[in-house]
Amino acid sequence: MGDMAGAFLICSSVNVVMKFATWMLSLNRTVRAFIFSILALTAPYYLSGMEISPVYIALVIMVSGISSTAFVYGFSRLAIGERRKLMILSLLFSASLFLLFVYHGIALYIIAIVLGGIPLSGRDFTHNQAIEQFSISVNENERRSKNFAFSLYNFGSYASAASASASIFFFYESNIQAFYEVCFFLSLVQFVSYGLLSIPMDTRKAERRQKLKNRDVSILSALFSIDSLGGGLVVTSMITLWFKLVYSATLSQIGFIFVIVNIVTAISIILSSVISNRMGLVRTMVYTHLISNVFLVLIPLIHSFAIGQIFLYLRQTTSQMDVPARDSFTNTLIPQEQRIQSNARFVMVRNFFQIPGPAIGGAILEFYPPLLFIVAGGSKILYDLMFFGRYHKTGL
Repeated sequence: MGDMAGAFLICSSVNVVMKFATWMLSLNRTVRAFIFSILALTAPYYLSGMEISPVYIALVIMVSGISSTAFVYGFSRLAIGERRKLMILSLLFSASLFLLFVYHGIALYIIAIVLGGIPLSGRDFTHNQAIEQFSISVNENERRSKNFAFSLYNFGSYASAASASASIFFFYESNIQAFYEVCFFLSLVQFVSYGLLSIPMDTRKAERRQKLKNRDVSILSALFSIDSLGGGLVVTSMITLWFKLVYSATLSQIGFIFVIVNIVTAISIILSSVISNRMGLVRTMVYTHLISNVFLVLIPLIHSFAIGQIFLYLRQTTSQMDVPARDSFTNTLIPQEQRIQSNARFVMVRNFFQIPGPAIGGAILEFYPPLLFIVAGGSKILYDLMFFGRYHKTGL
């Protein structure tokens, strides 16, 4: 794939060598990101085509958040081995996508989303991520290699999301279910890939013996919940709905907007590891996130479709730079034997606290649309300041 080839050249240029399993796990994340982006961007248009109002579209997005959170919680409790979990998750994922492209209707749409534990936020809040991050943290022991590995893991996600947006931009006149058919066949790649991989170690017995007791996990979970409350208001599908409602943006225009958004984000993701190696993980997380949230608040302040896009693009220049730094930070701060559990908890917390976002956002869109970005940005800025206050002396 072009995204992976580009990442390989970058990896070579910074003299970092990573294990094959890390590349394969990044490929799986890339595939999921393409599918999640297609679903998030098309959901408002697909559902509105069935005469569903913005408020009820937001509720469907919220239901998807509830089901994906339930998946993370349920699979984190199963004692069947991590590889088996990944195989079952990918099988359910493929089955749900099969339903989406074969059948049409709101009831089956919701059933498919719930069956696969698919979040319509456009973000990868799945239990797959918890296991994959643990595997990468074990595979890549050296600090620079780990930082770059998490940058690559997230770079593929946004590069793939850009490809998904471009597909919508160029083929927007196609039946939306044709996109779902493509997604189904791509999901099979993940299933095959998991069948070829082995997880570095099976911590199932250790997980059963001990409860997760770690002060940092509790503090980080609380901080991430604040960030996610704001993030739930501005997930991809809600931003799409906002532009559709405020500026009557077409699906083609939305596709173009998110091509730019995801290209800019993908580039910034790779730069994140360079900045982290020089500035440190904590400062990279906080400084870049603060800048992005200021631009987030500015998006609706001038009522102009073009200016709103510009502020959105500026926001994305640093919006996700904190993600690989955060992954590396948590998978360094938390002891190795607790990482699967802690990663699963972080995914679950972020997912759970995003759940009310679309419902609250739907009400805000009915009342006063510009408030959506102002509330979201304010919540995320509060998280940045609290996180820096707690962890700026860790030396990471």
